[in-house]
Amino acid sequence: MNAPLRKADSRSFLVLPENQLAVAAVKKLAPGVKRRTVRLVTLIGDPGTGKSHLTRELVRSWELEQPNKKMRVVTASQFASQLAEASNTNTISQFQSRYRNDVDLFVCEDIQMLGARKETQQQLQATIDDLIGSGGVVLLTSTTMPGAVRGLSRRLVNRIHGGLCVAIDLPDIDSRRAFIEHVLSSESFRLTSQQIEQIAKDYAVSPRELLGLIGQLKTEAQVLGRHQKRRASSVAKLIEERTPADEKTLSKLCRLAASRFGVKSTDLKGPRRSQTVSMARQTAMYLARESLKLNYVEIGQYFNRGNHSTVIHACRKIAEQRQSDPDLDLTVQSIRDEFERAR
Repeated sequence: MNAPLRKADSRSFLVLPENQLAVAAVKKLAPGVKRRTVRLVTLIGDPGTGKSHLTRELVRSWELEQPNKKMRVVTASQFASQLAEASNTNTISQFQSRYRNDVDLFVCEDIQMLGARKETQQQLQATIDDLIGSGGVVLLTSTTMPGAVRGLSRRLVNRIHGGLCVAIDLPDIDSRRAFIEHVLSSESFRLTSQQIEQIAKDYAVSPRELLGLIGQLKTEAQVLGRHQKRRASSVAKLIEERTPADEKTLSKLCRLAASRFGVKSTDLKGPRRSQTVSMARQTAMYLARESLKLNYVEIGQYFNRGNHSTVIHACRKIAEQRQSDPDLDLTVQSIRDEFERAR
């Protein structure tokens, strides 16, 4: 995986403390590895932390070094859709042959989407077993730990855990600073050291979101052209306007909701799904949307929910239930009032 990136990947992948174990794990699946001890790797991390970038790097290395080898790269949703189509057209055997026969590298992204698809899970496990049994390698990605994916079969979870599972954390402030400087090093656009520090401090987000912010700032600067004073002032203002809600503020909201429902605040970001924990979590999501005006993706990322539709469902459920449940309505309002006083 030492080959240069494709032109579409305009900058090199930056190895940070939060992703260095994932980089090392993916390299174990690279072509030409002698005495291969790892054939199944699963990368787990929030959207935008670099899972897809590492996937592309692995595929690229196989294309360059083993161009005659057969590869299959698919998302879990695509895998499920193709299986459904094969089932409808009585071509299951062809589907199985496509993914299992003589395949050297198999990549399946976003396996957290398979929680409700039992048949797809069975086919995925059989594919993994057959491919590894014949000497191939497998890379999976997920936004959630396999054991925390609701509906994912215990057999598939155990099979995944039989390989190498590596988590990629969101970058800390030092890594965010390094990433911003890394991106700017390949751009004609510049930020002051104070602006870089402000973004690194205030934006506790993924590298992809940082990259998006830098792109927005660059566009703003280009629009203003050579008006240096106006440009500097506008970029600084834009950074300030786009600074997300302080994570400490959202953490305070979660603590209030958890306390009111009698659960631990850590449970709201964890996999527990008891009725009380779920209600506390959904209420906190609803208030994060209503009081902090965060978007669904931001809320989902904070609560470790890879699919923002979970947040949409939670917000709608609480909003509707408040109309018919006076006790819940009073609880939500009291949490909101206490939160506003604390702010």
